[in-house]
Amino acid sequence: MTVAGGTGRRAVPWEPELERAMSRFSVKEAHDLLRGLFRPRMGVYWTDFLLSVTVGAVAFWAVEPLGGFSVLGVLAFLVSVFAAFRCFAFIHEIAHFRKKQAFGPFRLGWNALFGIPMMIPTFMYECHGEHHNRKLYGTPQDAEYLPLARMAPSNIVGLLITPFVLPFFGPYRFGLVTPLSWFVPKVREYLYRNLSALKIDFDYRGRQPTAEEKWSWRLQEFLCLAWIVGAAVLLSTGVVPIGRLVQWYALFVAVAFINSLRLLAAHRYIGDEDEMSIVEQMMDTVNHPRARVLGELWAPVGLRLHALHHLMPGLPYHNYPVAHARLVAGLPEDSAYRLTESPGLLHSLRRLWSVCRSHQRAGTLLDRAKPEGAGA
Repeated sequence: MTVAGGTGRRAVPWEPELERAMSRFSVKEAHDLLRGLFRPRMGVYWTDFLLSVTVGAVAFWAVEPLGGFSVLGVLAFLVSVFAAFRCFAFIHEIAHFRKKQAFGPFRLGWNALFGIPMMIPTFMYECHGEHHNRKLYGTPQDAEYLPLARMAPSNIVGLLITPFVLPFFGPYRFGLVTPLSWFVPKVREYLYRNLSALKIDFDYRGRQPTAEEKWSWRLQEFLCLAWIVGAAVLLSTGVVPIGRLVQWYALFVAVAFINSLRLLAAHRYIGDEDEMSIVEQMMDTVNHPRARVLGELWAPVGLRLHALHHLMPGLPYHNYPVAHARLVAGLPEDSAYRLTESPGLLHSLRRLWSVCRSHQRAGTLLDRAKPEGAGA
């Protein structure tokens, strides 16, 4: 198979219809249609983020006076969850534009107002570049990918259970292991190898910070530790009631659970742990263009148009709707880009589950068909 803009290598046994569409697809043609859309507007970023963090903080505070389990209390909690999730999603944009000077203040502001308090500072997402690397996407060096379509459905269940323990990760990573790492080199190696990346592949191994990154990472770690100590003092002295800690746990679990659903719907996960071209990455990723309102809740800051993002990772989120409209209007009706669309979140989740079940059944039948002792 020859894919325009790709390596010409066949990494996945694509269906014939998809393979023909991919062979005709031109990344250059798509890029030409999007001229003028690649400049991020920092005013949009600041306004969106500051409104989201303000709404989230006010709604979180309002839960108690409104009555935690009352209708208004539950509604306020849900508002705080989706606002917090929107704030979290900006770490994705920061990872892509971290080299742009204009993003320096925004990165600091995001860390100060959200990343440090939630114990997910920006350096934890430095690994995201690997997820867009032609040689690393879908391989064991990609922290955000598992070949789920080729794995048992239990792995999907595992990703949906993980959010219930994630709130304990920050206190463990920054409150316990971080201070130990300052004095014990082996602990420091363990810290950066195993506990310094946002990942779904738990076998993924991170890297040590470079000389330029070292003090930035250390500062972010220290601030997270200081936040934990400050929160512990306020809780232990009764200044902040324990109920707020329980509420924070519920918020963190809810945000992480929604993000797990989004991750499961974002890709087809049919890779075979080999490298993929840009076009193959696009076809392994999913757009949800119909979910314009709900999509902003479960896939905010452009994440609902994820195939577009993998095709053009340098595109700022606020231009995604215009970019998608241009591609749909300018590319042929049988373009591979159109084949990345899904009707919605539930459809994408059901499709992935069905593919996993089919793969599992096929593996079971193959095992039964083997002669006794085969493969030993």
